[in-house]
Amino acid sequence: MLGTILALAPPCFAQREFTSNDGKKLRAEIVGASESDVTLKRTTDGKEFTIPLNRLSEEDQSVVEAWLAKKKRNTRSRRQLALSLKGGQTKTVEIPEGDYLTEDGTLTIFPGDTIHLEFDEAGKPHVVSEVKQPKRTITFSMSQEEDITMLTRKTQMQETVAMDCTHRGLGSDKFSRTNLRPTEKGLASFDSWPGTVWTLRLSDLEVTDRPASEVYQERVSK
Repeated sequence: MLGTILALAPPCFAQREFTSNDGKKLRAEIVGASESDVTLKRTTDGKEFTIPLNRLSEEDQSVVEAWLAKKKRNTRSRRQLALSLKGGQTKTVEIPEGDYLTEDGTLTIFPGDTIHLEFDEAGKPHVVSEVKQPKRTITFSMSQEEDITMLTRKTQMQETVAMDCTHRGLGSDKFSRTNLRPTEKGLASFDSWPGTVWTLRLSDLEVTDRPASEVYQERVSK
């Protein structure tokens, strides 16, 4: 059960009390960081401060470094994607730089992506670079060929993992809904779309002990 995994929780990046190396304290949250400095948003009034990383205590420096590493894992690089069309033709589209997983919990996937989502003890997902906690991680892989687009979901999680899905085809700005059956008790799932689907958005991810069939019917009836 995810709720019992407490010792493995990642560092907390929410509001905390930061301490400078001369003893001054500031309750704030991290809103940005680089290898040399960090931007903190003060809790009391929302004012932002950018300060050198080496002015913070060693503990706070470690928290900032963990935040930055997590941010990098969640950032997709800008790239060109060649889509396969009928008749052996191809169409190149540009994939912009951006987050794999947004703050509101929406995961965007393009062909060629393999993304690992690890859930913390509260059931909140975050992107990881490799699977270190297989009982808490689900892996999404998207591929596209001439006449079909496929999404593979693999996990060893023993809970039901449900999500809403929308997809976008080539030449369209509109996203259409797809009803995905939840994964269940470590079983892999395979979903496919005819034609050239090049963007998937997965949202409202949920980890639950309820049967997959029950959760699926509930989501379909929304």
